[in-house]
Amino acid sequence: MKKRVAGFLVGCIALAFSLPSVTVAMPYVRGSVGLASMGTDSNIAAGSYDSGYGFTGAIGTDGGKYRVELEMAHQKNGVKSAADDLSITSYMANYYFDLVVPVVAIKPYVSAGAGLGNIEKNNGLGGISTDRVFAWQIGAGAGFTVAPFVTLDLQYRRLGSSSPELAGQKYSIGSNNVTVGLRVGL
Repeated sequence: MKKRVAGFLVGCIALAFSLPSVTVAMPYVRGSVGLASMGTDSNIAAGSYDSGYGFTGAIGTDGGKYRVELEMAHQKNGVKSAADDLSITSYMANYYFDLVVPVVAIKPYVSAGAGLGNIEKNNGLGGISTDRVFAWQIGAGAGFTVAPFVTLDLQYRRLGSSSPELAGQKYSIGSNNVTVGLRVGL
């Protein structure tokens, strides 16, 4: 299974970087922070999850209407009325489609990504279980140009994964993330 996931990820990255662009693609770096909320479809622990935090870093190319990037993200959520917490570190290949709105400094976009997620459950007593699984995300947002080559991004993402096996038991993951970040052209 892990070989198939790795092969799929390599194929997605190769496809994303081979897509033709009408203009010369400009490289950029992106970073963001935000709120991470585990969905009701997540069942890693008994009980509901506290709102958590998340942060991302990415490098990519901007071809005008299309952007392609490689991203690393991390989020952590606690479990209400328990010492448990859940963290997810993901490695994604993302594709963005930027919508053109004439005479407006706002550039809305939609995105999709696929990659690997490292899911870690900590029971608060030193017991840690981890699994690496296929992960995906979809999202929408808007970029606001604040200076030449600098864009402020506001984004919503839905993060999901295949079922991780932690401490011999299968679980499901679903997370809603709202982030704010900066994208800087190089």
